[in-house]
Amino acid sequence: MKTAVSKLFRSQMDNTLLLGMLLTIVALITLMDGDFLRLRSLQSIAFQFPEMGILTLSMMITMITGGINLSCIASANLSGILMAMIITSNIPEGGDNLPVVILAILVGILASVLVGYANGLIIAYLKVPAILATLGMQMLVNGITLVITKGNIIAGYPKSFSFLGNGDVFGIPMPLIIFAISVLILSFILKKMPIGVHTYMFGTNVSATKFSGVNTNAMLLKVYSLSGLFVGIAAVVLTSRFNSASAGYAESYLLLTVLIAVLGGISPNGGKGRVSGMVLSVIILQVISSGLNLLRVSQYLTTALWGVILILALVIRLRQHE
Repeated sequence: MKTAVSKLFRSQMDNTLLLGMLLTIVALITLMDGDFLRLRSLQSIAFQFPEMGILTLSMMITMITGGINLSCIASANLSGILMAMIITSNIPEGGDNLPVVILAILVGILASVLVGYANGLIIAYLKVPAILATLGMQMLVNGITLVITKGNIIAGYPKSFSFLGNGDVFGIPMPLIIFAISVLILSFILKKMPIGVHTYMFGTNVSATKFSGVNTNAMLLKVYSLSGLFVGIAAVVLTSRFNSASAGYAESYLLLTVLIAVLGGISPNGGKGRVSGMVLSVIILQVISSGLNLLRVSQYLTTALWGVILILALVIRLRQHE
């Protein structure tokens, strides 16, 4: 009986912040007299949250192992800059060239995968803690992007590339379609493929995973490379939607990816979390963010609010493990 009550209490704690955010959404709708539910507002949300969701997928898979990927935003910017350089160097302004666009996308995604692979090498074989390895990689990649761009913005893309971040198919935003495909891919990997099972095992008990015969070094390489893949996909959406690339874009997204993952049920200690929880979390946070923006709440105050929510979420998680 005591165990059942304890599980119920923990489940209630686990959903406290989620319920609080849902109530906040109701409050926002009430304060804005229905303006929040207008088609334009909903379309804006549908275009914005997919990029955050894809970045969170890259963060989520590393957190399930008990690690983290602090280099995801820097890596996304590097990918965006490489894509922008290839496109602007080979396609004149006002023109279009689909093969060049495809090549640029492939190079951008490959760059993020290589950054993820490098993270995996450092973590798996040099035994550097993930938080330090990816923080160092973040600084390295930021430096590289600044050297490449000299702090400038690279802009001006053909319609075939801009469509990926701003277009729609039968009224469905293209970023939302890319996000849905990414969600299905990661869900399949985590549920149906050995790497998914091994990822949860590793996050739950590293020693037991090793004794079960799993090559944990190879597994970490795959996990961080996969994280890099989703970073590259997010970079395509971000660069296309912003219609420009720079070394300093989306820096505030790093906090949000961790926040969304934790609120979505991903344990910071590893071994727990589902894609469905993350999807719900990213939608709710984007709705709140858009609502606060419509109410003209300061962006600095909003960032502080995310920090408070993250601390509360982590406190609740720690209480669950007591």
